[in-house]
Amino acid sequence: MLDAASRLLVEEGPAALTVRKVAEAVNCSTTLLYSIFGGKDGLSNALYLEGCERLKRDFAATEPELARTDALQGVWVCARAYLDYARRNPAYYQVMFGDAIAGFIPPLASRVSAWETFTPLIRQFERCMEQGLLPQSSPTAAARLLWAALHGIASLDLKGFYFKKEHPDALFKSAVRAVLLSLKSTDE
Repeated sequence: MLDAASRLLVEEGPAALTVRKVAEAVNCSTTLLYSIFGGKDGLSNALYLEGCERLKRDFAATEPELARTDALQGVWVCARAYLDYARRNPAYYQVMFGDAIAGFIPPLASRVSAWETFTPLIRQFERCMEQGLLPQSSPTAAARLLWAALHGIASLDLKGFYFKKEHPDALFKSAVRAVLLSLKSTDE
């Protein structure tokens, strides 16, 4: 059901995300969808949480590589996993971090759960700080800073705002370098 809802978002846009359209797409009654999700907000939240689970799995898939890399390289691995996730899952990404569903604000518990998805990235910043590669500060704040930069790149990329002469991957590398450089700075 969630994949059908996600497809509707991608193929027909946010206006297509109605309980009726999703029910038609999966050949079930609207009553069944209401009993499962409680309405459009519940369906939207389920899409949000599913997107978070998919991102969590993508981060988990990096664990073997993270185990054999240094901490700074681990930051790069997690950053790349995030951008790759956005490109492979544009509808879920837009539900999670974009404006795919007008007026949808995930409940607090869902937002807390979503942030926990970033634990592998936070852990890489912890490692960097433990190893003296970055000054001691908040690993969570460092992860949020990098996330903000990555979110901008992913969002612009997905919306097609790059011109042919611009390369999102070059911007990705520059953004990660800039964030790491700013974190290495001891200026407050």
